[in-house]
Amino acid sequence: MAKTSDSDKKLVKWSGNAGIEEASSAREELLKAFDEGKEVQLDITEVDDIDVSAIQIIIACFKEAAKRGIPFSIAGVIPEAIEEFCRSCGVSLSEFNMNKIGEVKNA
Repeated sequence: MAKTSDSDKKLVKWSGNAGIEEASSAREELLKAFDEGKEVQLDITEVDDIDVSAIQIIIACFKEAAKRGIPFSIAGVIPEAIEEFCRSCGVSLSEFNMNKIGEVKNA
């Protein structure tokens, strides 16, 4: 599910399903990215399906980023179906899109 790339920013890319089955590995991949101390961006443009566990991981990452003082944002265009599901859960990921630490909303 997750791919990463190195530069002055750490890009973590999710694709396919982002659900309970992938939650543990997705969480670990993001925490490893934070351990590098670089800005972390999460790309979910290729996510086909998401569930509440993945949404919880994303929100927890914004909190972790704020705690560590590391910028974290959602990069790219959030698929409309994913955004609609998130809104039905009371979260708007577009509010997190490319936001930086200190601008955390809904967390």
